[in-house]
Amino acid sequence: MAALLQWVIAASVLTAVTDWAAWHFVWRHEFEKGEAVERKHSITSMFFSYILPFMPVLAILLGPDRFGIYDAGFEEVASLILFVVLGILTAGVAMSAWMVRVKHHEEANSRALIDQEDTLPEHALNHLLWTTSLLLICSIIWFTLLTL
Repeated sequence: MAALLQWVIAASVLTAVTDWAAWHFVWRHEFEKGEAVERKHSITSMFFSYILPFMPVLAILLGPDRFGIYDAGFEEVASLILFVVLGILTAGVAMSAWMVRVKHHEEANSRALIDQEDTLPEHALNHLLWTTSLLLICSIIWFTLLTL
């Protein structure tokens, strides 16, 4: 169980750091400055970005091997459900970000014809690929934890 806990902590930290990096380097440039910050500072955004990734750690820590608040069956079911939720969530966000990248490249000529600016500046688009890749890695790790 100690090895599983270490993997879950690593996946949780990677997910939270990746979300922060995607926000800091890419998505905060998508909207007007005040609107983007307001969206990221909402309770819902904070929950999905920084609390939900650490809930599997809590589920394992409160189980019988650590604090013993509930039994092994509840620990296993709770952690498996959270692994699936986080795997789907990170895969969905990665696919969404990838589609933004594809759409950007497909519509480049159209935007040039009507002199419309990109929704994301060039420096943000440069970071989109690696932040999307990290989200995909997070998703793979969450789904891999189902097998441990």
